[in-house]
Amino acid sequence: MFICTLSCTNNNKSADLSANNRSLTKLGHYLFFDTRLSYNQTKSCASCHDPKFAFTDNYRRSITASGDRVLHNAPSLLNISGYYYYDWANPAVTSLLKQSDRPMFSITPTELGMTGHEAEIIERIKHDQLYLTSFKNIFGEEKDPFTLLNIKKALEAYVRSLQALSSHYDKFIKGDSAALTISAQQGMRLFFSDKLKCASCHQPPLFTTVAITHNKDSVYFNTGLYNIHDSGSYPVADVGIATITGDATDNGKFKTPSLRNVGLTAPYTHDGSVNTLEEMIDIYQRGGRTINSGPYQGDGKLNLNKDPQITGFALSTNEKKQLIDFLLALTDSSVLVNPAFQNPFPSNK
Repeated sequence: MFICTLSCTNNNKSADLSANNRSLTKLGHYLFFDTRLSYNQTKSCASCHDPKFAFTDNYRRSITASGDRVLHNAPSLLNISGYYYYDWANPAVTSLLKQSDRPMFSITPTELGMTGHEAEIIERIKHDQLYLTSFKNIFGEEKDPFTLLNIKKALEAYVRSLQALSSHYDKFIKGDSAALTISAQQGMRLFFSDKLKCASCHQPPLFTTVAITHNKDSVYFNTGLYNIHDSGSYPVADVGIATITGDATDNGKFKTPSLRNVGLTAPYTHDGSVNTLEEMIDIYQRGGRTINSGPYQGDGKLNLNKDPQITGFALSTNEKKQLIDFLLALTDSSVLVNPAFQNPFPSNK
């Protein structure tokens, strides 16, 4: 009898916890798309992480609520619940709660611009009936459920729910031999081959080492995108994790992005300076990018801080097409139609 009672109690607690998580995720869904979270009510989280671009925004660098540019290209939020690191150039950011501090509270540049406007933003949402009910139902045991921490918890729950793992590649590895074209299958062989070694940094299932290891030295790499005046340096305003570590050999090291949904997430790299997959492959094929003129002139192939894995390789025109066909097969197009990924507000809001 005791065992049965304990089991029933635990099951009820699990059910309550699951229901609470669903409610928290639903609340986060609304908050994610709500421009009232920005100081001037012009931007939401979805402004930089738009579902139609696999939760990126198609800009080289996103535009803030103040009209400025952020430092980095907006990365996709899909499947990041399994990551160990979240920031392009800050290995100290190892949780989604901590990651949300920058877009919410950053001052230079201002992103959502909550700093100094916290009370005003809270007042906006606490008088909305949907939020009034949701915050009280979820955080009702707290004296004041309307807090920035609770907003962050709801946003975290929603971002964790952004899963998209039903690409043609996924169907193929589950046994659907027709899910990949012959060209894409050839591209997959190239991707995993010793010739290209793409998978050494872009390991499945999420096609990034960020979901594989806690070792930052296996996550952050200098890939030879820059070598300003052949000095070994990246642009001074954005030198990668060297800003955090203070180690000159970390100059140009940035987080390895996931290749899932890469067909929807152009432009590429930490600063959005690569426009197409063809261009990206050309850079890796050469073993680094060369910039022939301007303030960033230099040969990235010769950057002494470049990771030794970036050695270059030879691809025929047909092989390059096959590789791109495989990369495009990593797209889960359900992200474009999944109701849980769309703006829950009326179109005129």
